[in-house]
Formats: sequence, C-alpha cells, structure tokens
Amino acid sequence: MAVALILGLLHAALMTTSIHYGEGQHWLYLTKQNQNDAIFYGMVGLAFGNLSPMVGRVAFCITMLYLTRTDPRVRTWPIWAFIAGQLIVNIAGVAFFYSQCGSHFSALIESDYPQLQLYCLKPVYQTDYGYFVGAFNCLTDAFLTILPAVLINHTRLSNKKKVGLVCLLCLSILALAAAVVKTYEAKIFRFVSDYTYDLCDYVIWVSIELNVVMITSSIPLLRPLFRRGRLPDEIDPSLRWDTITMGSVFSKRNNRMSKTHFSVSSQERIFEDPRRHELSALPQGIQVTREVEVAYQPSDAPFVHAALVGLVMGEILNPRLART
Repeated sequence: MAVALILGLLHAALMTTSIHYGEGQHWLYLTKQNQNDAIFYGMVGLAFGNLSPMVGRVAFCITMLYLTRTDPRVRTWPIWAFIAGQLIVNIAGVAFFYSQCGSHFSALIESDYPQLQLYCLKPVYQTDYGYFVGAFNCLTDAFLTILPAVLINHTRLSNKKKVGLVCLLCLSILALAAAVVKTYEAKIFRFVSDYTYDLCDYVIWVSIELNVVMITSSIPLLRPLFRRGRLPDEIDPSLRWDTITMGSVFSKRNNRMSKTHFSVSSQERIFEDPRRHELSALPQGIQVTREVEVAYQPSDAPFVHAALVGLVMGEILNPRLART
C-alpha cells in the first residue's frame, strides 16, 4: 500500500504539472511549447496512474492470502493467479502504450498528428487493449468483493457482525464501479483529436480509481481503531495449579494445529485429619499426577490479520489486539 501511495502521489504531481501547462484547455489555445509540455507530463503521469491501482489490488490480495490461511475450506491458488494476472496484464498495458510508436517516442509525447499516422499503431489497438485491461481489473475487483463474503459466511458470527464485516471487507465493489467507468472512458483513445481537452474525463477517472482502490483496501485493517471496550481480565489466581512440572515434551505440527503433551503435578488436600497438629511432621494430602494434552494454534500473522478485520478465530487467539 505504501508503494501504491507513492505511485499515486507521483501521478498527482505530474498531472498537476500538466494542468499548469494547459491540460484541460483546448489544444488550439495553447502555444506549441505548452502543448508539448502538457502532453509530456500527462503521458508520463498516466503510467503511474495505471500502476498505482495495480499495486493496491495486489496489496489487498496479499491481505486476503493471510485471511484465507485461517479457513482451510478456501483455496489460495485463485488469489495467486489474480496477483500474477494483475502484474502481467497491467505492466504489459503500460509497455504497450509507450511502445506503440516504436523508436519514434517523440511522436507520442508531442502528439504530432502526421507522425502519429505514419509511425504509430492505429488508435483502435490501444483502445481494444485498454478495454481488455479494464475488464481484467473489473474481474479482479469482483473477485476481491466476493471472496471476503465467502470467508465471513463460514464464520459463526452473529448476523449483525456479519453485515458489519461485509461492509468493511467487500468495499472493493466501489473500486469495481470506478474501474467500470474508467474502462468505458477508454473509448476516447479511438477518437481523440483535441488532446489536452478530450482526455480529461479519462484522466479524472484514473485518479478516482487509484484513490478508491487504496481507500477500500486500507479501511478493513483500521477497524480496531474505532472499537471501544476493555482488555480481558487477568487470570484468576485461584485457578492456577500449585506447581507445574514439564515432563516429556514433544510437538506434533501440521500446517494449522500443534499439540504439546506434558505432565502436571499438583498438591491437593483430599481429607482433613483431626490429628493434623500431631501429624504435622508427616506429608499432608495425597500426591496426584495428571496427564494433560493441550492443543493450540499459534498466534501468527494470519490470525493477527483475522483479528484486525474481526474474524472470530483471529479474535479468539489475539484477545488483546481485538479488544472485545
């Protein structure tokens, strides 16, 4: 998310510079130098504008990888597939955009119409690939909206808490809406003529999409900041055993559960003897040995993430973090 934020800031800075030189105004009203500067900074800024939401989606996919590790019924390979797809499709889209004129890059950044016609690919190719990239991003957002709902449905939370978690974890539907509109606005690449004016709507939706992706991916992990409550009580001293001695300790681990066996020795007074004062020198009570088997799950990163977003298993294993 930090990388997505940096890319988003670079996009905002470059687009602000482009606006300073005339982006948003009609092409004919600008001097030749302002035309070149506005197009140059605008074209470079579009690269960061397309890479920022890609990194934001990958970041949320990584969050979902942690959460799915708490539920063995949900597979992780689709998440990895979408991460790989995001990197391949979007990076290829940026490379295709800047290489469409081959070695004549100046024709693209100066928007010299005769050179564009002579050296660059037809606009229809750029538009069609833009539709493909946008459609894949929409599919990713839809997947990141549905997957949290599946995880929440597998929990035993109350309906009220389930609705609250859905509102937090399924916010990718807002990113989906922004991606749909941006994909629709990509049609302008086929008909663009007034370069500094016609591209404005597309640039606006690029900025909206990247900011919505960052916001919706970050909100779920902010949940503990808005919860009020008290920390769990300390263990009642009366519940502790008198002595605990570790016997033959061994561990059987699999990917989710660990077991540790140990012996517990405790002193218990089974009966009271009326001659206890006379027999004070003798051992009191009966020595009892218990064999105890403890099964536990380690409170590692997946369960910390689960506690942050409010999934029940994570809150059980991280009570001080979740704060009930």
